Amino acid sequence: MSSGDRSTNSAGFGAMAGLGKDRPADARTEITATKEAMFDNAANVAEFVGGVVVRDPQFTLTCDKLRVTLSKDRKGMESAEATGNVIIIQENTDSSGRTTKAIGRSGVATYTPATGEIKLRIWPSVQQGINNQVATEESTVMVLNRNGKSTTTGGSKTMISDTSETGATR
Repeated sequence: MSSGDRSTNSAGFGAMAGLGKDRPADARTEITATKEAMFDNAANVAEFVGGVVVRDPQFTLTCDKLRVTLSKDRKGMESAEATGNVIIIQENTDSSGRTTKAIGRSGVATYTPATGEIKLRIWPSVQQGINNQVATEESTVMVLNRNGKSTTTGGSKTMISDTSETGATR
């Protein structure tokens, strides 16, 4: 898969979609910021600015600014938008017990819990194991969903590294 209007991949780039999977009942999320934390109770909005770090049982996110909109009943999140130097890291354990890591990077990332989608915009890239997909245009958008699929709209380049020993000289 190289540049084109739209590509879909279900063979590995969707691991980040685990952000949309069911959360444990006792899950806690910690958000730290170096410059500012603002809460607007009337609007159900929280904003964090400067060296933002989000630690959650399902992922770690770093960015320059994070805006979280809570649901009207405040029992959950309606959406979250991270901007500036966004990095999302998710570690999972595969069926053989090995830890795998998926890393998403972009200028802006939007997460919508209702759909389980993470939308990466402004030079997005996703790396998981031997797979690496990068935007070849600033306007490329990568959407990761909870079912383990990703869709890329706009120019991109996909690189898959062959780590098999088939070609090794003995």
